[in-house]
Amino acid sequence: MDTSKWKSVLVPRDTYDEIVAVAFIEGRTISGQLRMMFDFWKRQNLTKNDIKVLSDVIEKNKLEQEKALLQEKKVEVEEALKP
Repeated sequence: MDTSKWKSVLVPRDTYDEIVAVAFIEGRTISGQLRMMFDFWKRQNLTKNDIKVLSDVIEKNKLEQEKALLQEKKVEVEEALKP
């Protein structure tokens, strides 16, 4: 699984079973159902400022991940070039 694109989420089994059932009833995949539920929750519970903060945090995390990957690659290249 490409963890830069996908993540697993641990939920209690009864919650998982309900999500699967609702997804089936509404003709969605499990991930599609979770996305729809989360989007609905955000619209109902977050202010515009909250959404801005959320976007900023996500962008910061992405930049930190990219920086860490570049550092890892740099170390790999340096190790490969050692005599």
